[in-house]
Amino acid sequence: MRTLATILAASITAALAAMPAQAETKLDVFYAWPEHEVIHKPIADRFMADHPDVKISFRAAAPSYDEAVQSLIRQSMAGELPDVHYVGFNVLRPLVTRGLVKPIDDLVSADHLANKGYTDQVLSLAKIDGHVYGLPFAMSTPVVYLNADLVKKAGGDPAKIPTDWEGFIALAAKIGALGDSTSGMYYQLGSDDWSTQNLVRNFGGQMMDDKESDIAFAGPAGQAAVKLFKRFHTDGAQPAIDSNAARQLFTSGKLGFFFASAGSVSGFEKEIGDRFALKTAQQPLGADNATMPTGGMVAVILTDDKAKRTAAWDYLKFATGPEGQTLVVPNTGYMPTNTLALDEDHLGAFYEKHPNWYTSVLQTPRARPWFSWPGDNGVEIGQVLRDEMTAIALGSKEPDEALADMAIEVRALLPKIN
Repeated sequence: MRTLATILAASITAALAAMPAQAETKLDVFYAWPEHEVIHKPIADRFMADHPDVKISFRAAAPSYDEAVQSLIRQSMAGELPDVHYVGFNVLRPLVTRGLVKPIDDLVSADHLANKGYTDQVLSLAKIDGHVYGLPFAMSTPVVYLNADLVKKAGGDPAKIPTDWEGFIALAAKIGALGDSTSGMYYQLGSDDWSTQNLVRNFGGQMMDDKESDIAFAGPAGQAAVKLFKRFHTDGAQPAIDSNAARQLFTSGKLGFFFASAGSVSGFEKEIGDRFALKTAQQPLGADNATMPTGGMVAVILTDDKAKRTAAWDYLKFATGPEGQTLVVPNTGYMPTNTLALDEDHLGAFYEKHPNWYTSVLQTPRARPWFSWPGDNGVEIGQVLRDEMTAIALGSKEPDEALADMAIEVRALLPKIN
């Protein structure tokens, strides 16, 4: 005869066996730029190790921020949105306008993020009309990459790159005159309007007026910007080639200066190796009130499912917190979005050993949100600006003509204000 203890033990075992296993929350994540797998995968792996009840899977990465937005719009129509997305700062607004991304003010206030390394300046990058829609995950400013060997050969000092455009262009011209198929500089336009916005802001300008009732980039700052861009080619020995060809030219040691996001520093160092001494410098300024658009991305939650939203919030906080940022920075060159990541236990010692990474951090006081165009045509507007700047680079349009055409085309794409 079985004892009471044996019966109870058997009953408990049977009851436990009948209980369902702890439910696993699955998060479907989408991001832009395939090369960013090097940061997204290790962050997800480390998060899942700490949260075994959460499973993160990634969709195939989009080639760019703009194409990611177009994919999301198509997915929303089919009812197939991911749970989390890493959206470019400049294209967050179209997703908010379409109702695909909702405010997370409740989550932000409940977690007291101000005490966890999230500054108002950083959170402002994810704000629209006073509401927070996500957590900034990676941020960067445009920096100057330079071939220190060529700078020295041209009579310059790699540690003292000119901070004004006149001196900078003059040095680039000297590098271009070295011969042996060497070019002076390359200011890349990229696939959107970030670089164009950067030049306008470099002269203290902005893209629209404060009320967003009309464009502002066609004024004095914009005029100075397009004329400067023309001078890069006529006076600074910038070749009329695409960004990929220019990058190859730079990494092969045949180009003096290359303007790009600070997020490119890791890739450049790997590609260049010991071919020449690579340095970074802050970009020259055209005005005392110069600012610069902040590139990068914000992590947003798209799901309305309660359990997924809770898990996604924990995932976003980890990715944008000191642990996640310690994985982002060394693998890219982006600036950390969390101040706690700058301490000695995280990135402090890293920056001491890698000064090329720190240049963008020095430009933080001038960093402002990347202007996001109102309405549904932000991607098209970015392409208009890029196409007109390309026309200047190719010599098919003079700066004033290109700027005038920009103004006409952009006004036609902006929402009509009654």
